[in-house]
Amino acid sequence: MKLDTNIFTKLLFLAFLAVLVAPTLRYRLGFSETKELKGAIDRAVKVPFSNENWFNETYQQAFETYSNQHFGFRNSLVRLHNQLSFSLFRKTNARDVIIGKENYLYENNYIRAFYGQDFVGDSTINARVSRLRTLQDSLEVLGKSLIVIFAPGKSQFYPEYIPDHLKSEIGRTNYQAWKEISRVKGLHLIDFNEWFLQMKGKSEYPIYPKTGIHWSQYGVDIVIDSLLNYIEIKRGIDLPEYVITERFLSTEYEHPDTDLEDGMNLLFPIPNEPLAYSRFTVIQEGKTKPKIMVISDSFFWPIYSKGINETVFNNGEFWYYNHEIYTPDRDGGQPVSSVDLRQTLLEKEIVILMVTDANLPGFPWDFDQHALEALSPEGTILQAEREARIRGYIEAIMNSPEWKKAVQEKAATNNVSFEEQARLDAIFMLDNEGK
Repeated sequence: MKLDTNIFTKLLFLAFLAVLVAPTLRYRLGFSETKELKGAIDRAVKVPFSNENWFNETYQQAFETYSNQHFGFRNSLVRLHNQLSFSLFRKTNARDVIIGKENYLYENNYIRAFYGQDFVGDSTINARVSRLRTLQDSLEVLGKSLIVIFAPGKSQFYPEYIPDHLKSEIGRTNYQAWKEISRVKGLHLIDFNEWFLQMKGKSEYPIYPKTGIHWSQYGVDIVIDSLLNYIEIKRGIDLPEYVITERFLSTEYEHPDTDLEDGMNLLFPIPNEPLAYSRFTVIQEGKTKPKIMVISDSFFWPIYSKGINETVFNNGEFWYYNHEIYTPDRDGGQPVSSVDLRQTLLEKEIVILMVTDANLPGFPWDFDQHALEALSPEGTILQAEREARIRGYIEAIMNSPEWKKAVQEKAATNNVSFEEQARLDAIFMLDNEGK
């Protein structure tokens, strides 16, 4: 009996030792994790050793951060921890994600928007709508169109699954005020939030997913079709045809239909219903492809990913939160401060502003003010002065060998041309004068 006890003790010790050694062996032998973690993660970069970063201790700090993210089986252990939190305690470690009834997932700001807890006030919204109406009129004089789009909100669409402890009385909401004031002032408005609510329970396939925060891929198809029809009528043109060639149901979900669940990084998927997906083609021959710019929150990403900015429109621009510009002909985003807004507005035929209710407190992210300034006579003078000062900084870069070399190195690191990086650095210098 004593021998059996000794054997058991040794086996237990060996098993414990294996658990301790396994992560290091996996890391040293280079075995990759089966599945990368998803969501908003600040990924550590391996910093090369140098005498300088050793003595100022930045190397040690960076190495510790990198090692903590890359030890063996880390991703699997993180998923196991998250799964136990979810299955045993109905908790999530994903930032701002709320687990609702029947495992419907929300983000906290969508719930706050539904109950009016983020209401900014009628006077603020009235001022913003007034500026947009002025911008709409200014663009129409130039033969251009401004369209404002309200995307649906998850809590608006599924209020019945909001957890009881977060429910409250519904006050006046930003969406309610924006809708009322926009219609009174005559903004060109498409309200997909209202339309989705009308289709709830009536659409052939789900238009809003259970574990995602954006409209479903089927919902996106409906939105694209409706938006293109609206533009054709508004502009009196014949756009390329977005034609669905195949429709099928699948539980192999495509992004972003489970984006909130993906960010939870669980071991096992949350039980869900099949969602509809499509394959499509765009008929372009003999059609008109207008130039557009879309200033939007993340609800435009699923539309942008369909490629319509290139296939339906003429290299259309996506101004993400009026902060970064994405176009089909370039990788990555470009700061909005790096372009001439007046020139951009004069080149475009259609300007679209899109937002969901959770992002209405900041909408339209100062685009209304910047656009009106750019189109006004005074704005033209200010823009010309700004461009002259940017050129002055670029000239200073060219005349300074050390500065020029630094910009060349930065351009290589950022994979952009020297000219583009020089302009970005010049804009940075101008915008930070006196700070």
